[in-house]
Amino acid sequence: MAPEPGEPFRQLTLAIWNCYPETPSYGGRFSNIVPHLTIVEPVEGCEIERVAAEFAEAAEGILPIQAIATEIALMDTRSGSWQVRTAIPLG
Repeated sequence: MAPEPGEPFRQLTLAIWNCYPETPSYGGRFSNIVPHLTIVEPVEGCEIERVAAEFAEAAEGILPIQAIATEIALMDTRSGSWQVRTAIPLG
């Protein structure tokens, strides 16, 4: 799911990366920053088509979501699962 407009999120990501060049977004695996919200990460045996269909049905009439970003959450998976390490208020 991509935010509209995406450019402010792209610029924010680049600004953080400029401050901490030793820790590029996504470990430096991608040269193009594509702001998005991940709703599922497929794992072995995951029926992604079924999950996508169930999500589309559940989201009908709910999307698009209208929201304002109020903070940045810096997260990592050092513990084996995603954890927020710090949150930085915006505005």
